Amino acid sequence: MTLELTDLRRGTADRYSWYPPFDRTVAYQNEHWWNSGWVYEDSPWYVQVLEGAVEVARVELDDPGGINPEYAGVSELGPEQLEIQLIEVATAAQGRSIGTDIVRALEKRHPDRRFFAYSEGAHRFWTSLGWERFDHPEGEQFHRPLFIQPVR
Repeated sequence: MTLELTDLRRGTADRYSWYPPFDRTVAYQNEHWWNSGWVYEDSPWYVQVLEGAVEVARVELDDPGGINPEYAGVSELGPEQLEIQLIEVATAAQGRSIGTDIVRALEKRHPDRRFFAYSEGAHRFWTSLGWERFDHPEGEQFHRPLFIQPVR
């Protein structure tokens, strides 16, 4: 089945009590990522991913996001950078390559952007996409690995 990606942004809603309109009946391993109603960013950007009429994943983007300059060997990406802040596939939809399909769809949808992400324990996933890994000099104990989409 085809995935449908829908951008969710606050718009003119109240700055201090906006909840992204996700399907709250869908279970996720990291529910705490998605339950915050206090979105302080000026323009939060979420993506709801549907398969048919069923939510199968969620993404939070940070435009443009920020790369910590302490990571060794990282080149400046420039104004085209776009951070995948969080990405999670619903518990019931895991194991079907949906995460890969979402990242590929985002890349296709934003061909003028270059994505990066700090891994939340998904190092194998980002590596499988062919993204380059960068480690902080202080190590993984204190800083998540950074993965950057290769130049197209």
